Amino acid sequence: MQGDTKKPQRELESEYEVVIVGGRPAGASLAARLGEQGVATLVIDKATFPSEPGVPSCAVLYPHTLHLLDELGLDERRFSDESATIRRFLLEVDGGFKTSMPIVETFGRDYIYGIARAEFDAVLWDALAHRPTVTARDGVGFVDLLRDDDGRVIGVTARDRDGQARKIRARCVVGADGRFSSVARKAGARVLEDYAEHTSTVHFATWEGVAPVDEDPRVPVYVFTTARGTDVLMFPRPGHRVSICTHVRADRVKLEGDATAYYLRTLERFPSVARRIEGARRIDEVVGLRRVANRYLEAGGPGWVLVGDALHHKDPVDGQGIYDALFETKILAEELAAWRAGERSWDELLARYDHRVREGMRAMFLATIGRLRRELYEEPPVIVKKTLMRWLLTDEEYQHRFLLFLFRSAPPDRWLTRGLMARAVARGMWGDLRRMLGGSKAAS
Repeated sequence: MQGDTKKPQRELESEYEVVIVGGRPAGASLAARLGEQGVATLVIDKATFPSEPGVPSCAVLYPHTLHLLDELGLDERRFSDESATIRRFLLEVDGGFKTSMPIVETFGRDYIYGIARAEFDAVLWDALAHRPTVTARDGVGFVDLLRDDDGRVIGVTARDRDGQARKIRARCVVGADGRFSSVARKAGARVLEDYAEHTSTVHFATWEGVAPVDEDPRVPVYVFTTARGTDVLMFPRPGHRVSICTHVRADRVKLEGDATAYYLRTLERFPSVARRIEGARRIDEVVGLRRVANRYLEAGGPGWVLVGDALHHKDPVDGQGIYDALFETKILAEELAAWRAGERSWDELLARYDHRVREGMRAMFLATIGRLRRELYEEPPVIVKKTLMRWLLTDEEYQHRFLLFLFRSAPPDRWLTRGLMARAVARGMWGDLRRMLGGSKAAS
């Protein structure tokens, strides 16, 4: 994919209204929104673009994510291609059953996109060239926060590509530098919530030549689960490539040797997975994350604020990270505008921002924690896999509601009701009974 034509790169100035540390989806989307407001903004990233992020990512764009990208004026066709335009989920339960879930139409779309993060992040970064008040500099590393005599953050020290350290003043500094945020660490941001009991370890790599899962022409996300603490997920990427992820309960990961050997052993354990990669070729390095943290940090302090994974992060299995970043930056841009206009104090900005983020994010955060516990750590008997799980996961109403939940169109804490479960179970039992009776009649 080709990036936008970039404006000439100017020298770093000594002062901006806002300095953003981190230029991937959170930082770039916030800079774009601030640019629309005419805010003098500097966004820096130690990486150069295009490049993969430093941590693994389930790189899919759901309809609600695409809707927020629409607001930034970005053409969705630049993110993907037909080979990664996904029309269904295909779930296979080891030793149990297989079921297909057509994508539910939301926000005017009945498809989702698989993306390559390096190219996607570069598109967002390059789009900043069209915001005259935004200076975007990659290859520039954050070193430290600048503070005044009262301890308020008033800027950053950054190291330019030439190795020179520069002091840059700003009215506020935004940490958009991911789940291992240096800004959060330097600011002393407190961890307010940490759900460490049920965590996963994930490994990702990209493959070419992966065999189709079936003869259905609709491109799927393929999810294989043992219901015993191990999942394998296959996400289509542009160019007929596939990102294959292993998702394992963290307390069972034994890295005997290197991560690549462990990853390959995991894939080869399951015939349904091994068949798809027989003859395929891995084209990049295996990247992983052990004991994936699920945390909320405090939103900010005097002169600094966090956004995206720097503020709250969770297991990537549901592919919500990019949406979370875009949603939070939209809120933060609105609150910064009110603060700049003198309508709110900095403390009022932080309070409102924190409240709005939690209102929009926390229910899904807790739902993800619950799914980790149920789907990785609880091990239902085989009979339950072949009955109750099958009845639920193959039921059309259940599938529809689950996808609405996944696409943030049904309340994360209220989508699964007792009535829905009762109806799905009743339909499943009735279907089994009809098949049994039909088989008995045929036999007689």
